[in-house]
Amino acid sequence: MKAFLFKFLMLGLLVPVTAAVANPDFNGRWRLDVERSSALDGWTAMDLVLTVDGSKVSIEHDMRWRTSRVVETNVVDTKERVEISNFFRIDQRHMAVYAPKKSVSPVRARWLDKGKTLKVETTVPVEVSQGNAKIRIYCEYRLGVGGEMLTLLELHSTRNNPLVYRFRKLSSDDTSRP
Repeated sequence: MKAFLFKFLMLGLLVPVTAAVANPDFNGRWRLDVERSSALDGWTAMDLVLTVDGSKVSIEHDMRWRTSRVVETNVVDTKERVEISNFFRIDQRHMAVYAPKKSVSPVRARWLDKGKTLKVETTVPVEVSQGNAKIRIYCEYRLGVGGEMLTLLELHSTRNNPLVYRFRKLSSDDTSRP
């Protein structure tokens, strides 16, 4: 009995240590590689700014269309589900489908592949011409070997094909914006 209790306690101590932790290479500004990505309809350029702070991950979208600029941020938590008002989607401008006022999206996030992939899942309420609907979205932010490339895969319940966006990391002294 004592041996079992000892093993149980040791396992309890080891589980938090082996829990997935983000690769620090996620932090920084990432510039879209337009040539290697899905069409960015409605936008001409995009940067992602990722900031990992403990279990929270800030995903800032810095988007440009001609002289218009939009900066929107989703903050997810890899330890618990969060509710995000007006969850930002890259394709919402192209689709002209927006969240109803005062709507929230339940968002779950977690680290996969030993901290090299951030998985984000949500269901976004939207207003369409026929009334209200929901879009289920599954995203993976995959860090490339060496930490200089990032691939964003998006699956939407309203699309037959995934959206694939590829980014290269900007140096920390690069202050340019899209």
